Amino acid sequence: MQAQTEIRAQIIQELERSLSEGRIVWRKPWVGHEGPRLPTNFVTKTRYSGVNTMLTFAAEARNNWPISYWATFNQFRSIGCHIRKGERATKIIYFTYVKKFVKDRNGDEVEKSIPIFRVFSIFNISQAQGPAIDQFHAQPVLKTFDDNRSEFDAVVNATEARIDHGNELAAYLPLEDRIIMPDVGRFDSWPDYAATTFHELGHWTQPKHRLNIEWTRPEEELFAEITSSYLMAAVGIPHGDDLRKNNKAYIQSWAATIKESPKALFAAASKASLATDYILSFSRGSDASAAESVEEEAAVARP
Repeated sequence: MQAQTEIRAQIIQELERSLSEGRIVWRKPWVGHEGPRLPTNFVTKTRYSGVNTMLTFAAEARNNWPISYWATFNQFRSIGCHIRKGERATKIIYFTYVKKFVKDRNGDEVEKSIPIFRVFSIFNISQAQGPAIDQFHAQPVLKTFDDNRSEFDAVVNATEARIDHGNELAAYLPLEDRIIMPDVGRFDSWPDYAATTFHELGHWTQPKHRLNIEWTRPEEELFAEITSSYLMAAVGIPHGDDLRKNNKAYIQSWAATIKESPKALFAAASKASLATDYILSFSRGSDASAAESVEEEAAVARP
């Protein structure tokens, strides 16, 4: 127990030192063309607000429009674009007050706020065509990497995990039991792609029919990131400076959780070892003794 206490103190001290040097901002290690999360004018980049947010959200859901960019007919035309024939507009409102001077009962001029209410027709970017829209939708140029990925492929393919590429996000979808990933050529480097894949494979091990690992999000993300680091080492993929900084930024983001409950890091690291052994077992065979020792360590570290 004394040894564990000392190790925890070292971990907390290292985290505090890391944070004192300045928080590192996590960078998304792939390129994409994601639109805004809230309805925004494509031409002016002004956000829609109030009830217009609900009106545009409803139209997007009804028509399965994936991007929340909008503009009027004339705004699209002003940038050389046009609305497809047969497309129907979405109605939104413009409400404001203007100040005017009016005469009161005594004949004196007084300032009064007059409400102005107008209805506008706007169109989603999915309803429009033109060079500016084509440029927005253009797929980024995919990189090619000459790294040796044979061992990585052997480890990943042996799991038979369903991994679908061509997406904007990297995530494990538990209800569908599949991983979605951007194409490899959209990543900044081959190690970035491998580390992200291994992170999502960490999440893939969690369901009941695999390792049955359950906990709250902070510990879950720590677990997946540590699993990724273990697998990168096991497969022999080097961590570049940018990737090391990204790992550090990810761990920093959960620093408060770790400081509040140092056991969380021990539990995440122990379960990450278990997940690493599980993933590698598909291509390399299982090591029962190693699995047992990891289970024992996990039991000790469990919060």
